[in-house]
Amino acid sequence: MDKQKVVLTTCLRLTDDVRTRLQRLSETEQTIDFEVIERKKLSLPALHDQYQRSILVVDKNRLEYYPQGADSSFFFHPSSAVFRIKQFDRNGHDPLITIARLQEGMTVLDCTLGLGADAIVMSHAVGRSGQVIGLESNPVTALIVREGLQQWIEGYEPIVDAMRHIEVQLAEHLTYLKKCDSKTVDVIYFDPMFEKTVSESTHLDGLRQLANYEPLTEQVVAEAKRVARQRIVLKAHFESDLFERYGFERTKRKSSKLHYGVLEL
Repeated sequence: MDKQKVVLTTCLRLTDDVRTRLQRLSETEQTIDFEVIERKKLSLPALHDQYQRSILVVDKNRLEYYPQGADSSFFFHPSSAVFRIKQFDRNGHDPLITIARLQEGMTVLDCTLGLGADAIVMSHAVGRSGQVIGLESNPVTALIVREGLQQWIEGYEPIVDAMRHIEVQLAEHLTYLKKCDSKTVDVIYFDPMFEKTVSESTHLDGLRQLANYEPLTEQVVAEAKRVARQRIVLKAHFESDLFERYGFERTKRKSSKLHYGVLEL
């Protein structure tokens, strides 16, 4: 498969740190075909017009992706993981942690990493003695989230710790699962990305072009049943038929359009 072609440039305020980061990415990233462009004082619309490609901007603290033809950008942010982890540490409750019955030392495979908020929460739950692997099928998303998990600074140390202990793998989940030995992961997690979910979430606008809309299939669920030791957890839109189709026991959430389901093994 051809590599995705992306313009790699810097923010307007160029520093030594930004230069170093740009050089590192251009030399080490093997999954994206970068065309490194000196920013000078060119605006992003001007770069889009000139190169007709999406743009990845290297800043001191983050990578920001500007898709060709899109109105908004995409960058890593721990998002809901911040208040969820703080809330969990206060009262011991988070719906995903409860439903997945996560405990310290467990292993989790997040098959649909996306922006990584759920993975961060699960990483906090399993602790340093546990492991969370996040699968992302798009190389640009995988790069931005991998870098973000390692670079983002948050005032609450347990959140930083949870981010740093997530392993990001560039992989399509069915391919990855087929390579796994049986009963090697405690919990497998799916949060499929659907047009309906994205259209109702304005903060995901910049992710639209990168999102994987591949539906959850019977083959994927069968492989997950083989690989998981304890359970499979699904998060999907409340109108989704995936819960009933694959036998997940649904937990309804009155205040959310997203429900959880679990398959005990």
